[in-house]
Amino acid sequence: MVSARRGTLRLLRALMVGAVVVPATLFLYVAWVSWGAIQEITDDRLVRSLDVLHEHALKVLTTGKLILNELVDSVAGSTSEQVGAREPELHRRMKRMADLLPQVQSIWVIGRDGLPLANSYFVPAPRSASLADRDFFAAQVPADIGTYVSSVFIPRLIEGPAFFSLSRRFNGPSGAFEGIASVSMLPNDFEKFYQEIARGHGEVYALMRDDGSFLARYPGGPFASAKLPPASLFFREIKAATYRGLYSGVSQIDGVERRVGYRRVEGFPIYVIASVDLALVRAEWLSALGGHLVFGLPATLLLLWVLWVAHQRTAGLYAEALRREAAEKALRHSQRLEAVGRLTGGVAHDFNNLLMVISGSAERLKRTVQGEKETRLVEMITTAAKRGETLTRQLLSFSRQQAVSPQSIDLTRRMPELSELIRRSLADEVEVAIDVPDRSCPVKVDPSEFEVAVLNICVNARDAMPNGGRLTVTVHDAVMDEPGDGLTGAFVVLDFTDTGTGIPPDVLPRVFEPFFTTKDTAKGTGLGLSQVYGFARQAGGDVRIDSRVGVGTTVTLLLPRVALEPVAAEPPVERTAVAAGRNTVMVVEDNLAVADVCRSYLDQLGYDVTFAASPRDALTALSGQHRIDLVLSDILMPGGMSGVDLARELRTLQPALPIVLMTGFSDRAGDVARDGFPVLRKPFDIDALQRELAAALAHRHGPAAA
Repeated sequence: MVSARRGTLRLLRALMVGAVVVPATLFLYVAWVSWGAIQEITDDRLVRSLDVLHEHALKVLTTGKLILNELVDSVAGSTSEQVGAREPELHRRMKRMADLLPQVQSIWVIGRDGLPLANSYFVPAPRSASLADRDFFAAQVPADIGTYVSSVFIPRLIEGPAFFSLSRRFNGPSGAFEGIASVSMLPNDFEKFYQEIARGHGEVYALMRDDGSFLARYPGGPFASAKLPPASLFFREIKAATYRGLYSGVSQIDGVERRVGYRRVEGFPIYVIASVDLALVRAEWLSALGGHLVFGLPATLLLLWVLWVAHQRTAGLYAEALRREAAEKALRHSQRLEAVGRLTGGVAHDFNNLLMVISGSAERLKRTVQGEKETRLVEMITTAAKRGETLTRQLLSFSRQQAVSPQSIDLTRRMPELSELIRRSLADEVEVAIDVPDRSCPVKVDPSEFEVAVLNICVNARDAMPNGGRLTVTVHDAVMDEPGDGLTGAFVVLDFTDTGTGIPPDVLPRVFEPFFTTKDTAKGTGLGLSQVYGFARQAGGDVRIDSRVGVGTTVTLLLPRVALEPVAAEPPVERTAVAAGRNTVMVVEDNLAVADVCRSYLDQLGYDVTFAASPRDALTALSGQHRIDLVLSDILMPGGMSGVDLARELRTLQPALPIVLMTGFSDRAGDVARDGFPVLRKPFDIDALQRELAAALAHRHGPAAA
């Protein structure tokens, strides 16, 4: 019966999903086909525009080239002085040609010294200013390069609009350089033509040299005289297709994404360019899709509403039965939780008995031992017992299955206690640093909610550092005076600073909204920072966030400081030196307690011991002059480099150096062993360590090392 009811509801839900999915699929298909058609239409428009632009540019430039050829033919074989003597005749001829051609600004004949000999404007030509520095003159001096197209200039000898020149060289009787003939073309004439053929906003037409310098551009504005940078997509495209092509990209001139077409003008180092703003193309596409939505969306919504009504009425028929099943399920769940609570309480009780034996024995040992080394070992046992007591308290809290009321806790002591929990929540490549003051920082919060808030912040920091990094947690006091936010008085501030990717400015204001997340599906619910915000406000404080893209993020948690101050934390245990031996072993371990145990084992076995807190420190030490006979390294360590990475690096740098790895994760140990490295599983005793070290040293000169 229950299966039949569920089947009916599943069928109705499937129909509701189908009522959305099928029309949506059809709409997406139509959108895809429509987008392809819009792209084809856009490309066709660009190609036809390029044909018109090419025909116009070719006609104008060819006319200028014919004028140049005629002038050069008329002055070829003459010296500059002889050409200057013909100035009245040449002026009349050049003026007649310039008056007939509106796209020509002026025509000039310039002597070998860069001074004008004749022009289409007036007689005599001004010989007071040299034009030898213009590129249309300087390019022709070394050799005859044919027709040269200059960049755009402002007139120097006359008043008028900007121009670019077509120039040709002419030689004297001996074949030596005597000067040039130049035809100045008006970019405005091209821009007027481009304006006439433009269909609307978003289209750009241009005439450009093959070095990226614009000769004419419509629309003009500040980009009219710009030059494409060498890294521009245009230069990469013309390498693949020199004469014509189409491509899409973001312009490095004005930063607009466009569809661009280009075509080389035959016989000239010049391209005509036609482009359209892709935002307008997409707008045209979306406008076309809007017509489909007008007809399809109402029908889809009506069908969905009918199915939803049917589903709700069917669900109402089963409501009473479902409520009864839910009540029975809740009862069974409560009974299971009660059984788990009893079991947990029993385990915690037995564990407390074991801790009593351990801590009691440690206390008795304190009264009997005399040496500093033995005293330090007893203190390590006492510290481990205290950590076990903390774990037992957490188990008992779970077994009671009740919310913990707010308590006064000292963050100076609590944050170091949470360091191991924080490290486990992060990736192995993330390094954690916790900085607390030497004075008490008491706050009154729900400890469980506080831990959840800390973990949520740390998990967000971990996701922002996929390739590793550093998380710094800093605790300090602050006095706030912000009546508008209700923050006045003494506060304890926790700063969580990561070196991750950062948060964009447009996303930052929304990070505390419930269900808002930028993570991929199944990787985030958007409730983490929302919980942090709710916890902080409920505790009478606040949470702030500051972020810079590419630099990192700082989450600041402000909690009211209370008057009650807990007992200060105990000072850390001092470390002592280790005895010397015949062989020297380098221990690479970030956990000081584990490293100390290894040091004591090696000391008893008669080895010299040196210590490195990370693989990078180990590589630095090994690059020095100290002799190391064997490396004993942990596998999982922070800082972006693991013990396996260290072993592989040392295998390359020092193939004969024995390496033994150790880990507390058996599944990882198997993989490392298959890589050819001996592995010690934690916890291990001194006999197991002696066997592994002896075997590694025995194979130092064997086939494996070779």
